[in-house]
Amino acid sequence: MKKLVSILFVLVMSMALSCTAFGAEEKERLYDYADLLTDAQEEALVNKLNAVSNEFKVDIIIATVDTVGAFSADVYVEMFYDDNGLGFGANRDGVLLLVAMNEREYRILSNGPIGAAAISMKDIEDIGDEITPDLSAGDYAGAFHTFAEACEYQINGEINGFPFRLGRTLLISLGVGFLLALIVTGIMSSQLKSVKRQLTAKEYIKKDSMQITSAKELYLYCVVHREEIQHETSKSSGFSSSSGSSGSRNVGGGKF
Repeated sequence: MKKLVSILFVLVMSMALSCTAFGAEEKERLYDYADLLTDAQEEALVNKLNAVSNEFKVDIIIATVDTVGAFSADVYVEMFYDDNGLGFGANRDGVLLLVAMNEREYRILSNGPIGAAAISMKDIEDIGDEITPDLSAGDYAGAFHTFAEACEYQINGEINGFPFRLGRTLLISLGVGFLLALIVTGIMSSQLKSVKRQLTAKEYIKKDSMQITSAKELYLYCVVHREEIQHETSKSSGFSSSSGSSGSRNVGGGKF
């Protein structure tokens, strides 16, 4: 009976461990179809992508392909994101870097209320500037780690307000300190003045030392400046603006 209980206990624990392992299985966030990375590089990069994605609940994904075929890189990156069901949670928050080797192009797509807010079109341009030198030099592992770290920085700032909130706090503190310094120095400066400003010169004239027998005013000259005022007809000017996304998705990139 004891042996049977022991066997059942082992079976139950084995099933529990299997379920735990299955539940802890990481989503696929690296698609190296162009085979640009070694096994060791893939392992290190996957660990980084999983750590950032799980911490902020925003999927950070990297995909490499030989070619985008008949599609443009912009269309292909959106198809890849949607067809593979990428993104974290119901809002599918995520950031995808696509590298197409034959076309020598990269595209960055940010999706979802957090993903698109954290990685704007300007951020995509900035991140592209950071990774392009490594992509051009063939240091793909370096470029991908730079991408992951840049996404981590921006998403952290979007969610937690760091370090931007810290920057605002420092500016406020400096402003308050500057104002207090002005007040203190103003008080100290006023205490150093032994003579107050006088509006007339009577304080500097000895009483009954000067007598004026007559006084008159002489008009000498005047100077008149004339300037023609030109009146122009006001013209209305128009402007147009465009956005690269619908507010929940940004796509951008370039050559390398």
